Parts: sequence; structure tokens; C-alpha cells
Amino acid sequence: MIDPDAPPPAALIVNSMAHGKSFSTALGETGYSYEFVLRAFWPLLERHGEVTRIARPESQVDFAIRRLKARGKSPIHVSFRPFTDAYLSQNAPNVLYPFWEFPDIPASDYKDNPRNNWVRIANRASLILTASTFTAAALARAGVRTAVRVVPVPVSETCFEVPDWTRGQSVVIDCPAYMLRQPEVPELHAIDPDARPGPNSVAFRLKNHAKSLLRRAWVDGLKPLLPLRLSKALVQAKNAFKRAWNEGETDLPLAADQLELSGIVYTSILNPDDKRKNWQDLITAFLLALGDRDDATLVLKLAASYLAPVRELLAFYNKLGVPHRARIVLVTQYLSDEQMCELVRGSTFYVNASRAEGSCLPLQDFLAAGRPGIAPANTAMSDYFDAWVGYVVESHPEPCPWPQDDTGRLHTTWHRIVWSSLRDQFAASYQAAKNDTEAYQQLSAQSRLRMKSWACSEAVWPKLQEALELASRPRAATHVRRDAA
Repeated sequence: MIDPDAPPPAALIVNSMAHGKSFSTALGETGYSYEFVLRAFWPLLERHGEVTRIARPESQVDFAIRRLKARGKSPIHVSFRPFTDAYLSQNAPNVLYPFWEFPDIPASDYKDNPRNNWVRIANRASLILTASTFTAAALARAGVRTAVRVVPVPVSETCFEVPDWTRGQSVVIDCPAYMLRQPEVPELHAIDPDARPGPNSVAFRLKNHAKSLLRRAWVDGLKPLLPLRLSKALVQAKNAFKRAWNEGETDLPLAADQLELSGIVYTSILNPDDKRKNWQDLITAFLLALGDRDDATLVLKLAASYLAPVRELLAFYNKLGVPHRARIVLVTQYLSDEQMCELVRGSTFYVNASRAEGSCLPLQDFLAAGRPGIAPANTAMSDYFDAWVGYVVESHPEPCPWPQDDTGRLHTTWHRIVWSSLRDQFAASYQAAKNDTEAYQQLSAQSRLRMKSWACSEAVWPKLQEALELASRPRAATHVRRDAA
């Protein structure tokens, strides 16, 4: 018998930035990581109630809400998107799950676009979920009045089941891998009269000055006069042309058919096009700390949807001209869950040299697998990373622009990595893995314990359940104006 006083069965309507694309094609695109977050939450969302996924909320969410209500359900709209791209329905509670890695929140109609005022959008939501206390504090400082709950992204149980790393192990992954090498004696090349002008030449400076003038004419002159859709289309066309041009010029080294991991392996997963990731310091600190160790390997798993940023990384490496016996390996293709699990198993440490993070899910995964980290304890990482679970890299705040601001104005701060600290932590971690088994195993066990208490499914579930129940209460069903959606 149905209880007439019982609340309607729960139902969730969810969306991310992926628009139904596969991981392999969306890798490295704007907001691609939100799809990983939605997938990580999916089992817990299904535990709460029926889950309906939509690709385009602006045209699909209200229709999905009406269908669920017609079936006697009580739907909640959960958006795994940045504030800028969130759609707020008038017909159901809206729960937003954004990531943000800076201490300040955009709170103005930048470029006359009200969607760039994140505080206004946040205040029209019913509830905001964040992965870190750092983001929650930034929202509070900005004047966000909507309730905020910290709900970490759950780590897959398969990470906790990865066997401990042991000295002498070898793991082989079936995927292309590019080995970066420098000759023992750097080669001297004759001057090529047809080569591009050097950075100190008059021609080079004139070229850059002309590019700067053209960019300023576009940003401050022509672009504001064009309709928003047209200016976006022109920018997308320019980026597509740039990607096609650079991919045609890319000269990757020959790839091995398999990636063999042995010795002491440091892994980092990053988008080389993301300026926060600071891969330049990562490469140089590794080479200067462990370049002469033939049993040390740095694996850079690159998340890029086109080759231009990979080419930039290769150009930086080649310009260094540092001979080394240690291995640097690039993995550019999409790896399946099974291959990623093998990458974790073959690694000794996870390393992060980022200037700012909204969560750093790979670091969490590797810690859960008992792989200690080398990372700064700043921004969102400060929730779970410290000397108890790895080697802390010093960092200090410095001014920086918003990621979406192409004017370069210094609106906020990120963290400058202390390069010598990163180098020293590479060296210290290597010595521990090589010569102090007990110290390494203790860090490994503590890493697993930290992630069990912070981000395993059973630790996350009560927080998510409480948050969704809060959102379902009548007072949380904020009705928004159509011009705010």
C-alpha cells in the first residue's frame, strides 16, 4: 500500500561538459575532466535514486523534469559544469558541482557577459557542491549566499586494490610510448640562413610586436562589435586552423609499441596546454635531480586533444640539451581503465608541480593505491596532501590572471613552485625508494589510509546523501529568472 504522506521517489537529472563524446575524443578539451567526475559519482548517484543523463541541459533538462514529475518522481537537476556553462531550471532544484582553484571568484559581467559573474549564478542555485574546502572558502569570501557542501570526488575501489609497489617489479602496458633522449654530447648545428630568427633578433621582436598589435586590435576593437556567436565562431575557426597547422609540423620521436615500467617510476598526468600544470619545472627538476640515474623514469601521461601542446613540450625538452641516463617517456593516447590501473601499478610515486588545483584526481587515485606523492600542499590539495603521505614541495602565492581572461590582467593568485624544493624532493624520494624500504612502505600505507578516510565511496556517500536531501527540501527549490538561466 502506498503511503500518501511519503515523499515522492528521488530522481536525478545529470549532465557534464562532454556532450556525449567519448573520453578518447574529448581528452584535453575545455571541461573534459567533468566527465570523469560524473562517472566517479555515478554509482553513488544511482544509490540515491533514478538517474537520467542529458547532453544539452538548455534544451533537455526541463523536458526531463516534466517527464519525471508525470511519473510521480521528485527530480533534482545536478550540473557537473563550471558556473559559466551551468543551466538553471525554473522547475526543479539546481545543484551545481563546479571546480575552482583560485582564492577569488569572478564577480563581474566581464566582457559584458552576465555568465562571467559567477557569484550571481551561484546565488541563483539551490545548492553548491565542491570537491575541496579551499573552493568552499573562496565562494564564501566572494559573498555567495547559497548553501555549499564539500563532497570529495569518490576514488574508484580498484585503486585501493592495486598491489603495493615493490623494488624489482616490472610492468608492461600495451600502448605507444615516446622515449625522449639527448645525446651524451650535445650536437653543434651550423647556422642555417633559412632558420627562424632568434628571440634577440630585430626581425623576431618586430614580428612579436606586430602580433601584439593585431591581438589588441581584435580584443579591444573588432571583437566587442561582433555578435557573441560570431566572435566565438571566429575564435573556434582560428583554433581549429592552428591545431591543423601545428599537427602537420609535429615531429614526434618513434614510438615503442609497449611501455615497460621498471626501477623507480615517477608519473604525472596533465594537459600540457594548461599553464597551471607547470610541466617545465617538472622536467628540469627531474633531470637535474636524477638525470644520471639509469633506473629512474619520469612518465608524462598527456591529456591533449591535439598535438600543438605536445610539440611545445618537445621543443622545450630539445632546447634544454641536457644529456641524461634517466628515462623520460611521453604517453599521448587515451588509456582504458585497465591500462590506467597498470600505469598506477607500475609507478612508485605520483608527482605534481601544479600552481593551482581544483582537486587533482590523479594524485588522489595514486595515493589510494599506496603510491606516495611529490606535490605542493596548496589550493585544493591541502585538504588531503601533506608530509604524512608524501614529499611536500614548497610554494608561495603570486599574482596571475583568470584562465578565461585573454587580457592578462592580474585578478587573483596561484602558487609559484620553489624549483629547488621540487628538485630536492625528487632526490629524497628516490633515496627512500632505493635504500629505505621501511620509510617508503610507511608512506605507502599512510597514503591508502588518508584516501580511505577522505575519498573512498563509503566516506563520500553520507556527505552526498545529506547534500541531496537538503537540495530536495522545498525551501531549496530556488526559482530563477529566465534571464539568469
